[in-house]
Amino acid sequence: MLHSITTKKSIDTIISEIQELVPKSGFSILHHYDFQTILEGKGFPIERKVWVFEICRASLASNMLTHFPLFSVMMPCRISIYEDAGITHIATIDMLPMLDSIKDNAELHQEAKILYGQLMEMMKTLCG
Repeated sequence: MLHSITTKKSIDTIISEIQELVPKSGFSILHHYDFQTILEGKGFPIERKVWVFEICRASLASNMLTHFPLFSVMMPCRISIYEDAGITHIATIDMLPMLDSIKDNAELHQEAKILYGQLMEMMKTLCG
């Protein structure tokens, strides 16, 4: 269900790098969440840094929602970055099982697989 990789880079470095890498990779950052700050502000502090970036490629999102609105539950793509025991983790949902459900639309299926591959490459690049 999930795809996660680790890096020795600091979470602050990854957060900085992702904001530069996402647009270079053909995606847009729609929003990001700094859960440590958000939860602290609500009276529930956590010790670790946890960030989530919502990213999108509008052309594919439009095509997907036109043909398969159920995919909206997985949209936009999310990349989670968190630290645990001094290790930075970068994670996202493994879309491949869900993509099997759209094989009838070969063009959209191929486009979505390419996007997922680019998302995986972006995560690997972040790990350096």
